[in-house]
Amino acid sequence: MATKPEEAVRHTPPVDAARPLPDLGSERISGERFHSREWMDLEWTRMWRRVWNMACRESDLPEPGDTFTYTLGKESFVFVRGHDQRIRGFYNVCQHRGNQLMLNGEGCGHVDSFHCGYHGWQWNIEGVLQHIPDVETYPQFRNGVPAHALGMEPVETDCWGGWVFFRMEPGGESLLEFLDPLPAHLDTYEIGKWDIVDYKTFEWPCNWKAACDAFNESYHFQSLHPQMMQWSNGIAVVELLGIHSRMVNEYGTADPRYHDQEKPGPELRTYMGMRGMEPEPGWTPKDVRLEIQRQKRAVQDVMTYLPYRNMHDAQLSDVYHYTFFPNVSWNVTSESITGFRYRPHPTDPNLCYYDLIIMGHLPPDAPKPEYTHRVIPRDKLPRYYRDVLDMDLNPIISKVLEQDGANLGAVQKGLSSDGFKGMVLCDQELRVRLFHNVVADYVEGRR
Repeated sequence: MATKPEEAVRHTPPVDAARPLPDLGSERISGERFHSREWMDLEWTRMWRRVWNMACRESDLPEPGDTFTYTLGKESFVFVRGHDQRIRGFYNVCQHRGNQLMLNGEGCGHVDSFHCGYHGWQWNIEGVLQHIPDVETYPQFRNGVPAHALGMEPVETDCWGGWVFFRMEPGGESLLEFLDPLPAHLDTYEIGKWDIVDYKTFEWPCNWKAACDAFNESYHFQSLHPQMMQWSNGIAVVELLGIHSRMVNEYGTADPRYHDQEKPGPELRTYMGMRGMEPEPGWTPKDVRLEIQRQKRAVQDVMTYLPYRNMHDAQLSDVYHYTFFPNVSWNVTSESITGFRYRPHPTDPNLCYYDLIIMGHLPPDAPKPEYTHRVIPRDKLPRYYRDVLDMDLNPIISKVLEQDGANLGAVQKGLSSDGFKGMVLCDQELRVRLFHNVVADYVEGRR
């Protein structure tokens, strides 16, 4: 698989650590927005219904009639590829008596038509009403069936990077306008060619925004993930990109605040071992990061399915963490993405669903990964996250996820406390402030 011609590639902009940070204000952010049902309802009507939401991969729907059922908040949606190859999205509901049409839970399926199991109404895979049993008994249909009005209720659907997005209320920005400038930033990675290698959903005892906040800054590394100080730089370069944002953390080196800058520590040696590397005598942690870059650059003309040639050196070693407003974060490396999606609970602002979606840039002759998506309820959350995954997640990353997940229940309780007076944020948490500012702009009617 050849890389894109040089002139066709939109290169990822390098980070500029010297660029001054914008002033987004310094007021406290109230804990009420994390536990208030009124705030939760306003988020739904004024934000969730109006933004573009990421649902499934186009590859989940390879053939006409292939479906994907997806839940967001109180709603269930079904996405289907039509006979015309177009992907459409609909509310998962029968227009007769409100029964759900797809009852197989979240994930992939296949239909020749949509059939309601309650009274037998039927729609084709383009959502057009096809059949009503005993239609002659409906007095309101004596002059004909208003098939258009009784079709499956659509949602606006579009695709980018191999992902299917949808919006409940049509109008406003197109998908590419809404995502701008992230598609240009991520063009180098050729996201559309990647495969999901694992996907699990965890019910976490916190508001979806608390989960999002936990992955929107690295200020917490030195306290919650002290082991990371040996193999990553927690002092990230932060950039705001409209309503979206990114931060870049150097990986394969020690945090400058780590006490030993002269030799790789045990955690960094483990990090190297996962890459088949052994430290040379006299190597410092900084040398490890540079060696990772050198090794990948050396094979860029051999492993051509990986887009190393179109990346600058930092992309070969570091993690570029992008947050797509409102609820998706990606830890992007040159070979894989560890993706997080945070979904609101249907009724309880103190709960959310955390999707762990891992994608890989696989060799063209590699078999398609097999995984089983399932939801792990909050009373069965694992101690070791890698134990519930189908892939062999490396223990270093698993440990980080375990620490984040275990902490968020206490965060939610604190955010709901009468003694909590609001979040106080530093410059390292600027992405958190941007996120909450944009949410508030929707909820309070400014956007």
